Amino acid sequence: MWPWEHLAAAYVLYSIVSRIVLRRPPKAWDTLAVVIGSQLPDLIDKPLAWSLGITETGYSIGHSIFFATAVCFVVFLVASRYGERVLAGAFTLAYVSHLATDVYDPLRPNPTVEPRVVLWPLESPPADDHGGLLDHFGVYFLQYVDEILAGGLTPPVVMQLFLGGAVVALWIVDGAPIAADAWRWLRTQRQT
Repeated sequence: MWPWEHLAAAYVLYSIVSRIVLRRPPKAWDTLAVVIGSQLPDLIDKPLAWSLGITETGYSIGHSIFFATAVCFVVFLVASRYGERVLAGAFTLAYVSHLATDVYDPLRPNPTVEPRVVLWPLESPPADDHGGLLDHFGVYFLQYVDEILAGGLTPPVVMQLFLGGAVVALWIVDGAPIAADAWRWLRTQRQT
C-alpha cells in the first residue's frame, strides 16, 4: 500500500472511532498522531532494507506485531504521563491499521492475505532487490503509474479516485484538522 493510502485508511478509521467514542471529529494533534502512526512502519523498514541493507525486506522490524506492541505500549506510557491518552489511541489505531492493510490490501487487484509481513523475525516475505530507497520507490511508483495509465479509467482506478475524494471530503467535514489550525495560527501571527 502507498503512504497516502495508509494515511487515508487510518484517517477514515480514526475519524469514525473519534466520532463514536469521543463524540467529536479529530483534532489537529490527534490527526498528527494518525499521520505518524500510519507511516512509522515504512519509515523504519524501508530505509533499513533499501538504503542500509540491515534487513532483507521492507517488511521487518517496523511491521512486526511484536515490535508494534512494544512501540504502542511505550507511546501509551509517555502519552499517559502527559494526560494525552487520546493521542496514544490515535497513534495505535493508525499503526495497527497500517499493519492490517499490509496484511490484506483491498485496493490491489486480486488481493491476498499475507500474514508474513507482520511476523518478523519469525517470517518475512521474500526479499526483492531493486537497489536503494530511491530505486525501490522509482520501480514501485513507475509500476503503479503504469497500472493506472495503461488501462485508462478502469474500475479500480475509478474506485481509487472515488475513495481519495471521499477521504478528502471527510477531512473537510471534520474541519480540515492540521491545515485549519495552521491557517488560524498564521492569521493570528499576521494580526500581531
